[in-house]
This record gives sequence, C-alpha cells and structure tokens, in this order.
Amino acid sequence: SQMCCVSMPRKWHPGLTVVVEWEKDPSPFDSATWAVPRFSDAWHQKMEEQEAEYTRHRVVVEVAPYDELGVIDVHFLPCDQIAVAAVAQLPGKPGYPFSYPRKMEVPPVCPAP
Repeated sequence: SQMCCVSMPRKWHPGLTVVVEWEKDPSPFDSATWAVPRFSDAWHQKMEEQEAEYTRHRVVVEVAPYDELGVIDVHFLPCDQIAVAAVAQLPGKPGYPFSYPRKMEVPPVCPAP
C-alpha cells in the first residue's frame, strides 16, 4: 500500500532493472476476527505480534520495454513473482506489456527461484 521513489530514464534500454522491496502479511485478514476493540492497547499488541510474522522480500526485476515513459506499475504475482511496467498505457488496454488475469491461483508448490 505504499510506494516511494523510482527514477526511470525517458528511454527504455535493454537490461533496465528496478529493485522492488516489500513486506507480506501471512495472515492479512486475521485482525477482522480478533475479539478485542479495534485500535485498543490489546489490538495494538496483537498487531505488533502479527507484524513480527511478516516476511520481507527483495528482488531485482527487468522493466518491460516502453516507447514512452508512463506510470510505474508493479504487479505482485503468485509465488512472490514481480513484473514491472512503465508504459504510458493502462493495464488491459492495447499496448500494455502484460495481460495477467485479475484473479490468479497460487499453485500448491511454487517453482524454485
């Protein structure tokens, strides 16, 4: 839910990469079932415990080719795969480099990195 700081060249070139770092909550919906008042001291304590379980990820990923620099889109895919586009086109429109479905199934076993 947070993005910060990307500098991209106006012209794409082969080998253009970006570093993507993120945290992942292994149980993102658990807080909805906690039997404590939201934002209470007990809730904050449970949140700290849950945040300790977050996994941290970092990958260097190639940026899809672009003719005109546009908005940076980072696609978080199953198995902690990442795809990055920087085109002046919206996802789903002609000319967008990726056509991922809205909902993707996570395979029972992810391929080795």
